[in-house]
Amino acid sequence: MVLVVDVGNTDTKFGVFDGEELGARWAVHSDLNRSAAEHEALLRAMLAHHQVTGIEGAVIGSVVPALTERMAAGVRSAAGCEPLIARSQDVRVIDLAVDRPAQVGIDRVANALAAREFYQAPAIVVDLGSVTTFDIVNAAGSLAGVIITLGMQNTARALTAAGAQLPSIDLARPARLVGTETTGSMQSGVYWGYVRMVRGLLEQLQSELGGDYRAIATGGQAPVVVEDVGLFEIVDLDLTLRGLWLIQQAEAAA
Repeated sequence: MVLVVDVGNTDTKFGVFDGEELGARWAVHSDLNRSAAEHEALLRAMLAHHQVTGIEGAVIGSVVPALTERMAAGVRSAAGCEPLIARSQDVRVIDLAVDRPAQVGIDRVANALAAREFYQAPAIVVDLGSVTTFDIVNAAGSLAGVIITLGMQNTARALTAAGAQLPSIDLARPARLVGTETTGSMQSGVYWGYVRMVRGLLEQLQSELGGDYRAIATGGQAPVVVEDVGLFEIVDLDLTLRGLWLIQQAEAAA
């Protein structure tokens, strides 16, 4: 059994692999105030809830430096093994064909690796999370670059912050394009603006890179927008976990 932890800006996702099969999975909010002891207690409770025993290895991919060591301490105590803290510049099983590999988020590396190994290159992985990223995996299977922009939730927050009388809104597909009150008007602008942004960037990328780049969607907002974006061949909400597992397996075999 291998425990995989993906520490993101909004949520932390956990998965347990039995061989290549991803079994138990869960997510918690990425709380910057959570201590190592609290991470341990929460992890013990979730492992017990899912009846997971016999953890032999663990890997942590984190884009939140303040939480990395606390999460590692929690994993050591709760799972009883030393976790691999995956860092982009140390990953040897995929080439980072970018100017500064150390600046690439480990989630970007994991997504590119999983796309290559499970779905074949070339591919464009669109991670529809708190930040939206487009990871370009070229025909050679290398991570050739990334586009980074706001996620839908942060777009909504930015809109609320920009207007003194604009309320906070829920992220949802609006019933109609043109709103007849403030909340509906904002939902329409955020939702359809986000959908068109994702679709437009995908169309431009496929035009410039070539039509053989398959589009893969992952991330928390993927189930909300993939149908309206309409260009995705594959939706895999566990892609980052799969990529981190591949990194752990490669290091364990080295």
